[in-house]
Amino acid sequence: MRTAALALSLTGAALLTVPAAPALAAARPIDQTVAVDADARIDVSNIKGSVSVVVWDRDEVAISGTLGDGSKGLTVEGGGSHLTVRVEPPEKSGWFSWGADSRMGETTLRLSVPRRAELEIEVVSASVDVDGSAGRRLSVESVSGALRLAGQPGECDLSSVSGRIEVGGCRERLDVESVSGNVRVRDAGGALEFETVSGDIDVETTRYRTLSAGTVSGTIAIRGELDPDGRVEIESMSGDVALQIGADASVDLHAETFSGRIRSDFGTVRSEDHGPGRSLDTKIGSGAARVRIETFSGGIAITRR
Repeated sequence: MRTAALALSLTGAALLTVPAAPALAAARPIDQTVAVDADARIDVSNIKGSVSVVVWDRDEVAISGTLGDGSKGLTVEGGGSHLTVRVEPPEKSGWFSWGADSRMGETTLRLSVPRRAELEIEVVSASVDVDGSAGRRLSVESVSGALRLAGQPGECDLSSVSGRIEVGGCRERLDVESVSGNVRVRDAGGALEFETVSGDIDVETTRYRTLSAGTVSGTIAIRGELDPDGRVEIESMSGDVALQIGADASVDLHAETFSGRIRSDFGTVRSEDHGPGRSLDTKIGSGAARVRIETFSGGIAITRR
């Protein structure tokens, strides 16, 4: 899985963290405003603390908060179509300033941005909260901070190693990766993709077109209305999988497990004559949509919505 590779690369990088050093400067207030386009791309990076983003109907970005002890300063570059807001570490060492979080106090960044702005946010041990965004794209990368999104961006790419991820909306495409943090999604549509190692995946939405979900040991629970010609692909090693299917849905359904159990409101579960293994193959209606679920030892539950 892509998430396994993500875990190895980020965990290895985290080992570069160095021992804490004395703070270099006292905390300082932040208060800046920059004119930008209504659909500008805004890049934000913070190492330790928090990033909070709200939207307004102005073609400008207001930046406030407090700069943490030890930071070299806040860099604000650009304007118009592209703005960068970056907390500078005491010294740059390695990829994405690894180790700097142990030598800094927490920086609180609060940004008011145009509603249709495109956002790209990178943090290490900082929480991220985005409320109301309706831009073309939102991207957030984090190591240990919690991520929360409430809004309707067109495309969303979210990743975290150990922080939980909560999503309340995304119009066209949502891609979430987590190692051990739990993922909770409400009201997202279009194409949905999730990968975790041990984190749970809990999705409840009105309608979606495609869904791909994979985990090693986390649980997967999906509740929502699949498009008539939609596609679902779910894989798990030891985590349980629960999927709801609408009573009027038209689905070609296949589920199989090596040593887990299958419970379904549709079709008949078949056990292998010799050795372990259970499977389910059935059509609901004309079978226009396609659903495939596979586990090794995790249980599978398919229920009527």
